[in-house]
Amino acid sequence: MPSLTRFANANVRAMHAYTPGEQPSGEGWVKLNTNENPYPPSPQVIEAIQRELANGGARLRLYPNPTSRPLRAALAQMHGVPAEWVIAGNGSDDLLNLLMRVFAGPKKPAGMTVPSYSLYPVLARLQNAPLREIPLDRSFQFDTDRVAACRANIFFLTSPNAPSGVGYPTAQIAAVARRFRGMLVVDEAYVPFADEDAAGLVAKFPRVVVARSFSKAYGMAGVRVGYVLARPEIISLLDRARDSYNLDRLSQTAALAAVSDRAYYQRTIQQVVRTRDAFLADIRRLGWSAPPSQANFVLVEPVNAAGRRGAAVARDLFAFLTQRRILVRYFGNHPLTRAALRVSIGTDTDMALLLNAFQSWLQPATPR
Repeated sequence: MPSLTRFANANVRAMHAYTPGEQPSGEGWVKLNTNENPYPPSPQVIEAIQRELANGGARLRLYPNPTSRPLRAALAQMHGVPAEWVIAGNGSDDLLNLLMRVFAGPKKPAGMTVPSYSLYPVLARLQNAPLREIPLDRSFQFDTDRVAACRANIFFLTSPNAPSGVGYPTAQIAAVARRFRGMLVVDEAYVPFADEDAAGLVAKFPRVVVARSFSKAYGMAGVRVGYVLARPEIISLLDRARDSYNLDRLSQTAALAAVSDRAYYQRTIQQVVRTRDAFLADIRRLGWSAPPSQANFVLVEPVNAAGRRGAAVARDLFAFLTQRRILVRYFGNHPLTRAALRVSIGTDTDMALLLNAFQSWLQPATPR
């Protein structure tokens, strides 16, 4: 029987799917590989979901608000913009997909810095769009001139950068916005943990779009909510392309409750940042290196007991940790990341267990 894949578009047959971090089954894992928040969402989120499930879940038979309008209004109020400047979706990935769908295609290239979020190339392939890749330097900084001259129709700039955690000042992003002639998407999934953000640039530059996520700082990766800030003309285009009812009833309910509890949100962020900065200090006391992170993760370059570093050393530590049921992330496909491990920030207890594992790895093997 001939393969059924012959019915598929050639660009889909040739592409590879996005590879997420491992989600282990079973208990006993220290999970520091997918940048989840180590703390639960606000208690108000749980209470709101429970109210929505009252009367035996009778409300679940009803469709949700088709445009997530109450949530859009709450997010708009939080950012000081009209509701027409906001769209919500099934995680920020849903909205990145919409942006690529609307603004990229065979004659409309997409652009990105590399290394960066590995979903962008997948989305570009789905649109059969050429991809303009702008390499970061060893400090994970980008060249504004090269971004401005790349002739992409839409460019994705992740700030803070993943997987390095390096954040870009608002003034630097504004300099790109002044010169780049296409749509500039600032993907701020990790910005709540950073010193600056680009949300204010949406009002200053018509082609700037800012994407945000509830998965990290709000502790709601399992609920899947994201949103975009952009000019109404752009929001209108995204509304035309999105799925109907693209955000379910429970997700809308949870996100509204999360937005209303700003005090809990700020406390959680502050705790993660304190733990991150303490972990960075511990790493440097070991003589290891890491870029200055403004995200909820750190890119760690380990040095073994013999004083060596490099891809083989990073892989060895990755295997050692996995054997001890500690999950981190290894990106071996790029020169800037193959000698390092990306470590999500967990609780203080999680990080203490990880540091103890580092110390065990550094001990010389016991001779037989």
